Amino acid sequence: MEINAIRASIRKGSFFVTDHALTEGFKDGISVPDMLHVIQTGKIIERYPGRRRCLVYGHNTAAIPVHVVVDFSAGRSVDIVTTYVPQRDQWIKSQVRKKRKR
Repeated sequence: MEINAIRASIRKGSFFVTDHALTEGFKDGISVPDMLHVIQTGKIIERYPGRRRCLVYGHNTAAIPVHVVVDFSAGRSVDIVTTYVPQRDQWIKSQVRKKRKR
């Protein structure tokens, strides 16, 4: 799964934003244009190949770090599954997941 293929689908309008992404985005003040901006300008920081999903990290237009989970299992279209502002207690510089303490 390459970011360029995901971006191409977004540019073509071949994407769907799930209700979950809209709800979670609303909670954190992330709009659909913010989600699309993050995908177009951000980078993949985690891949979930079993589900053909990835986690994209970037910043919204207000320079706030944002994560967007993208599903590319359809191959030609993108599903934006969820989005959120990464929490400092769970992420290092919003890009590396902290290990859980046992």
